[in-house]
This record gives sequence, C-alpha cells and structure tokens, in this order.
Amino acid sequence: MSKPFLSLLSLSLLLFTSTCLATSSEFDRLNQCRLDNINALEPDHRVESEAGLTETWNPNHPELRCAGVSLIRRTIDPNGLHLPSYSPSPQLIYIIQGKGVIGLTLPGCPQTYQEPRSSQSRQGSRQQQPDSHQKIRRFRKGDIIAIPSGIPYWTYNNGDEPLVAISLLDTSNIANQLDSTPRVFYLGGNPEVEFPETQEEQQERHQQKHSLPVGRRGGQHQQEEESEEQKDGNSVLSGFSSEFLAQTFNTEEDTAKRLRSPRDKRNQIVRVEGGLRIINPEGQQEEEEEEEEEKQRSEQGRNGLEETICSLKIRENIAQPARADLYNPRAGSISTANSLTLPILRYLRLSAEYVRLYRNGIYAPHWNINANSLLYVIRGEGRVRIVNSQGNAVFDNKVRKGQLVVVPQNFVVAEQAGEEEGLEYLVFKTNDRAAVSHVQQVFRATPADVLANAFGLRQRQVTELKLSGNRGPLVHPQSQSQSN
Repeated sequence: MSKPFLSLLSLSLLLFTSTCLATSSEFDRLNQCRLDNINALEPDHRVESEAGLTETWNPNHPELRCAGVSLIRRTIDPNGLHLPSYSPSPQLIYIIQGKGVIGLTLPGCPQTYQEPRSSQSRQGSRQQQPDSHQKIRRFRKGDIIAIPSGIPYWTYNNGDEPLVAISLLDTSNIANQLDSTPRVFYLGGNPEVEFPETQEEQQERHQQKHSLPVGRRGGQHQQEEESEEQKDGNSVLSGFSSEFLAQTFNTEEDTAKRLRSPRDKRNQIVRVEGGLRIINPEGQQEEEEEEEEEKQRSEQGRNGLEETICSLKIRENIAQPARADLYNPRAGSISTANSLTLPILRYLRLSAEYVRLYRNGIYAPHWNINANSLLYVIRGEGRVRIVNSQGNAVFDNKVRKGQLVVVPQNFVVAEQAGEEEGLEYLVFKTNDRAAVSHVQQVFRATPADVLANAFGLRQRQVTELKLSGNRGPLVHPQSQSQSN
C-alpha cells in the first residue's frame, strides 16, 4: 500500500507544481501587457563592423516584452557581406534603403546553381572546379523578406549606397522552442554580441558550470586546454577544437583553425575586396523571375514537400504605389503583405503593412483584432495616438524617423502626418492574417437607434456620423470639412 500511495502522492505533487508553474508563467506573460504608458523607442546598442553597423533595441523594454519580439537594424556598406547566421525565432526583414542579394540554405533542397571556378593543378595548368549552391535572390528597397526559424542566410550589398534593413525576430513564436531571449547563431566570423542585455545571465551560468570541480586531474587539465581554445571566437564553430573540425570536414588543420575565426576583428559584417564572385542574379530579368516564382507557388499544392519548401517565394515589395490596397489621393495609401499575398508568412505567423501618409493625412482610429503591431518610422514625422481599454491615452506624441512604437492587440491607434512633410512607416504584425477593425466602419455597420442611444445623439447627428465624410480609413482634414 505504501508504494502506490507514494506514487500517487508524487504524481499529485508533480501536477500541483506544474499547475502552479503554468499559472505563474501565464500570469507573468499576461502581466507584460499591463502598459499604462508607451514610449517611442530608439536603438539601445550598436556594434560597428568592418563594413557596416548593427543596432538593436533592448528586448527588456516593457513594450517589446508585451509584443514578444526583438528588433535589429543593420546598415551594410557597398561590397559588405553580413555573415551567415540563423535564429530560432522567425524573422521578417524590411529593406529601408538600397539593394542586394540574399542566400538561404534550406535543408534537403538541391544545389541547382553551378558556377565554374579556376584552380591550379600540380602541372601548373588552370582547371575549372564547379561551385554549386542554392538559389540566390535579389532584393531592393521596399521588399519584405521572410526568414524561417533555424534557416541560415547571408546578405550582400551589391549596390552603390548603404543597404539599410530592419528585422523583427518573433521570440514568442511557437517555432522558437527556447525561451524569449533573442539569439542569433553565426556560422562564421567573430561577431560581437548583439543583445548584451540578455547575455549577462547566460554568461553567469556558463561560468558557474565551468567552475565545478573535475574528479580526475588529467581530465581537468585536458578540459582546461580545450576551454582555453574554445574561448576564442563567437561563432558556433568556435566552440569546437581545430582538431575535431579538421576530422569532421576532412580538411587541413590550418583551414579548421580559420573556420573557428579566433582573432577575426571584422565582426559580423565584412568587406569583400573586389566584390562577391557568385552567379549574378542581375543577369535574370525581374519579370521572368517573378513569373517563375508565381508558377512555382501555384504548383506547391501537388508537388510535395520539396516544392513547398525549396521553391517558396520569400520576398514581396510593398512600397510601390501601384501595389496599394487602400488609396486616397489626398491622404495616402496602405499596402499589406500577409499569408494570402506571400504564402511563406503562414509558417512564420507574421505579416507587415506599409503606410504612406501625405501632409496632414490621417489613418483614422482602428485596432488590430488578432495581433500586436510595431510601428517603425521610415521617413518624415507625424503624431501617433494610442488608447487602452480604460479610455486612457497611453501614447500621444510626435514620432520621427528611426523611432519604434508598439501597439498592443486591441489598443485603438490613429496616425497623422505632420504639416511640413508626410509620414512613411512600416507596421510589423504578429499574425500572418492580421485583421483590422476601423471605428468608422463600426459606426456605419451599427443601427442608427443603437448609436443614438449609446451616444445620446439626435437623428440628424447619427445620419451625419454614419454617412458624411470619407468612407475609407484614410482621411484628409481639408477634404473631410469640404464634404461636410
């Protein structure tokens, strides 16, 4: 009787503990979004590299903890190469300025591109050694680029001006099986830490682990030697010994030492002298490339996993005026990229919206039904107003280029461009089918008597509220007053 009783007691304690932990975790998660005040955020940390700059926002900001995301802004100089890296969190990248090429390494996908390369033979003659790789894609200003969780990618600036991009890492995404700490794993180089605010606790745990006593003297000595070698470099290969890497890749030890990049001072963005020698995607016509990608998308449903993953379109331009989903010639335009227009976003569970407001243009009060959103100002200036469930304005301030504002789910928000210049901004959303509800549309869809009793309005006022003015969410104050 005692053993079953103890087993039952142990199980009860386990369930009780798990329930308490789950309840506590759920409480902590919900508590993150109890925001009485929202701030416009700017980057808190910067890493200068040989050929560029990396800037990050502190993920411990209450606004970012509420949204469950982290952000990175990268500036890559001409001929700059952002080294191959990956993250357990899905990434959505927007190209603010410039152009370039990007390469993703998708597991199980064939290397369908080959390029002849010269090598010196023992007899002194030049021989062609083919180099094969997966597809390389072009991108340009206004493109949204989707990077799935755990997929390594590299970026190269083949233009004449600095390439500027902002990346959202969805650290709370279901694909991230770790915690909400933003992590970027570099396959090479000696990158500097990009989110130092989250590294202190990890370093403390690492030091405690290596301070534990080792039972045998010889084992301790060998461990110390390996540990000293592995202290050099910050890429994932830096943690392996040169001897082990040489055995694994069947290469010379000098090559293995270079893979560890122990004393590389260039950080995560390096300069490519003479330009990158790869198959030039500029030789492909953009129209043909888009048609091919569209054809591949249409075949995904019947060609199996390889076609679905290997041939998915990963980018879409949302800044072209002709691409606008909503347009008002006086107020501005709105373009949306979601899983309907870019199917890969269904796997990332993310979407984006590009908004351009002309001078004094207004994006009327609205809220995101099923997503948190992050508003990043690309150009210009304006004013943003955000109201919570208690009717309090948690944010009512001017915003300018480079600032970030978090809008929690269901909080009502409205934006207006300044009098001197327009306002151009990007909105990241934490749902691939983010839905928006506009206050104006709600009024139009509500019976007149309901509005009259709810707000104490006369019939004439209700009619004016429902039928007068602009029918869309984009409003210009002058045209609105003229219509009245």
